[in-house]
Amino acid sequence: MKALLPPMQRFPLSFANLRARWRAGLPLRYTMMLVVVLGVSLPAVLLLTLEQELAEKSQKALLAQSESALMKIGSVSIAEPMWVVDRVALDAAAVRLLESPQVVAVRIEDGLANTPELERVRPEFARSLHDDAQAGRLTRRVQKVMRSGEELGTLVVWFDASYGQGLLQARRSQMLSLVALQVLAILAVLMPVLVSRVLKPIERLKEQATALLDHDHTDAHGNRFVWRRQDELGLLGRHLSLVQSELRELFGQLGAKNAQLQQMAFYDQLTGLPNRALFIDLVQREMLQAHRSQQQFGIFFIDLDRFKAVNDSMGHAAGDELLIEVARRLRDTLREVDVVCRQSGDEFLVMVRDIDHWESLGEMAERILRVVEEPVQLANTTVRVSASIGIALFPEDAQDFETLVKHADVAVYQAKTLGRARYSFFHSELNFRLQASLELEQQLAHAIAHGELVLHYQPQVDAMSGAVVAVEALVRWQHPTRGLLFPGQFIGLAEESGKIAEMGVWTLREACRQLADWKARGIRVGNMAVNVSALEFRDHRLLDSLQAALAASGIAPSELEIEITESVLMAETETSQRIIERLRQLGVGIAIDDFGTGYSSLAYLKRLRPNQLKIDQSFVNDADTDSDSRAIVRGVVGLANALGLSVVAEGVETIEQQAFLQESGCHTLQGYYIARPLAVEALEAWMAERHNKETAV
Repeated sequence: MKALLPPMQRFPLSFANLRARWRAGLPLRYTMMLVVVLGVSLPAVLLLTLEQELAEKSQKALLAQSESALMKIGSVSIAEPMWVVDRVALDAAAVRLLESPQVVAVRIEDGLANTPELERVRPEFARSLHDDAQAGRLTRRVQKVMRSGEELGTLVVWFDASYGQGLLQARRSQMLSLVALQVLAILAVLMPVLVSRVLKPIERLKEQATALLDHDHTDAHGNRFVWRRQDELGLLGRHLSLVQSELRELFGQLGAKNAQLQQMAFYDQLTGLPNRALFIDLVQREMLQAHRSQQQFGIFFIDLDRFKAVNDSMGHAAGDELLIEVARRLRDTLREVDVVCRQSGDEFLVMVRDIDHWESLGEMAERILRVVEEPVQLANTTVRVSASIGIALFPEDAQDFETLVKHADVAVYQAKTLGRARYSFFHSELNFRLQASLELEQQLAHAIAHGELVLHYQPQVDAMSGAVVAVEALVRWQHPTRGLLFPGQFIGLAEESGKIAEMGVWTLREACRQLADWKARGIRVGNMAVNVSALEFRDHRLLDSLQAALAASGIAPSELEIEITESVLMAETETSQRIIERLRQLGVGIAIDDFGTGYSSLAYLKRLRPNQLKIDQSFVNDADTDSDSRAIVRGVVGLANALGLSVVAEGVETIEQQAFLQESGCHTLQGYYIARPLAVEALEAWMAERHNKETAV
């Protein structure tokens, strides 16, 4: 298998791998060793090469001189034996020449015959003399042999051309050994210095740089990064320490910002509760878990009752304090496994986990209702609010978040319809009711715009004489398909949808117009009383609407009476106070409707000085049988007389009630016993009939 692999795959440390590793970067330790080795060895090798070239040139010159000298000496030494033809001496002279290590072979030729006289060859070259000469491994020199100017013959000598190479090679080996020893000695001396002065500080700098990412302040041995060196590496280390301190501060700021952003993204800024985005995520996770474990959980939709009244009357700051307190109570009441979220305004959502049966949701809702209804101290004033709770179950009522919350909202509507301050479970028919309510809301907007609203008027008569002193304008809705609708069927919807202000503007304008019309026709009905809801009364546009209605109709301000409930006095916001003062300046009368059913202080009566108090019909209805109601009626009449106010008794339905109220000193009576609320034509007919009876008498 190995034989089949190409060479580059059989040897991992091939040139290509080394080149790739070199490009990737060697460790600094090996790089420095390589630099030291190359820095020491390359100059030495260059010097050695230059020295070898010079030595080779000088050696060649010396060898040439030596060869020339040997040729001269040899020619002289054989001249005499050649002259006397002494072959023994010639042979001895040739042997002496061969004693030189340079000489390979010697030939003595006779000058006359031009034939070898004598030839001597070293044994090792005897067989390859001719071939070596042909190959250039031998140098052939020729020297004439002279005696007294006469040429005796020729001396031919072959010299070993590689004689000097051995010496040069031996010298080269010695120099290389010296260079290697020099490199090792330098490495032995320099490397400890480089390691201690360069490599270790750099390694420490690397640890310090790594610690920047880990937010650590110590090295591998637990020591802090303190640099006392005054060189460049010490300066760099101190700079890194400064960078680390700045990064640590920056990371702290980023962490705080990140926590702040996360808080803003997933938590309500006012109450600190999870917001809708986080709540959706938690509910969807709980849905997956409930699917797997075949369990159920509940969603509470909590809507605070009367929160808008507190918020509008005491200001948004008080409203915020109230929401914070309600949020705290919800957290304290719920279990740790449950999640409460502020959805918007005064609406909260709760996810109730790990429920065994639906009755347990009712028990928890009861606890929430009780804690919400506890008094809250706001700006030296004690206020009370309640809550309406709608409950939807997963997976019975819905299997996705939006539908589940929508169904819980439908259940809230049912709870409010039943009287508020209670909880209600979702069931399918609630959807139909909600759709009907939404449809009715759209129809109400159409009714206001297209004149489907009408006013009925209920007379108020003097308790003693029976003369009509005023009429109260009461709005009705002439529905095109459902017939005549009474306020209880649409006023609450108008308040929730925000249409109540438009209805109030129309009511004021129409009531003033009708009074002007009656006056113009000589029909005397006294003053016109118009009921203004708390929401209307807190609207700064009320004064503009009222003045516009007076101006358009031409009636005197004193002929108009505005009826407000005790809740307006209880709130007494800056806007309400300003409106009351302005009404008094205009000369418009002010009546407190349903007096005795609210929580107002008598100090308000002293400060605001209304013109009239209207005793709630609940006390009048019970006056026949209930001594407490009779006592309350007498007490209100006595209080009004003491303050110089007139009293109107509402809900007079029997002659006995009329007699009691007359006996108690009540000034004005209003109720079915006198007359029901009547349309314009019916009221005119009633007054005409009454006038005829009085005339007949």
